[in-house]
Amino acid sequence: MIRLMQTADLKTVSEIENLVQSHPWTHHQFQEAIESYQSTVFEKQGEVVAFCILQPVLDEANLLLMAVHPQHQGQGFGYQLLAESIQLLKNKPIQIFLEVRESNHAAIALYEKSDFHQIDLRKNYYPNKDGSREHAIIMVKTCAEDFSQLFK
Repeated sequence: MIRLMQTADLKTVSEIENLVQSHPWTHHQFQEAIESYQSTVFEKQGEVVAFCILQPVLDEANLLLMAVHPQHQGQGFGYQLLAESIQLLKNKPIQIFLEVRESNHAAIALYEKSDFHQIDLRKNYYPNKDGSREHAIIMVKTCAEDFSQLFK
């Protein structure tokens, strides 16, 4: 089941984030996401196993953060969560943008399966725990085939 994130989910969401990110968001950042952005979770048998945070900006959106608990990766939950989260956006975006670590091949594959494609590379964007930096791949998904129809 996919639903909007609630304050009661923050502990579990933070735990998932800490398992998958080298520089995880803080509790405060997640609380702000609930208040300011579209934040959704994927529940399996009553347990939150994934989350997605989208930031709508006029006729676009940014995918700020998405993660699936390591024990539940590879089961299609991320794909389903992303697709349904995009459908829940109140203002249907023309394009959705995201940045992903160049080494995160599983996420890149998920985004490509979801019709995102690379448009640029942000060099030395992500910090690594060892002090080095990693490139970010900038990807976009076009949600409207005929842009002129959106402005009528």
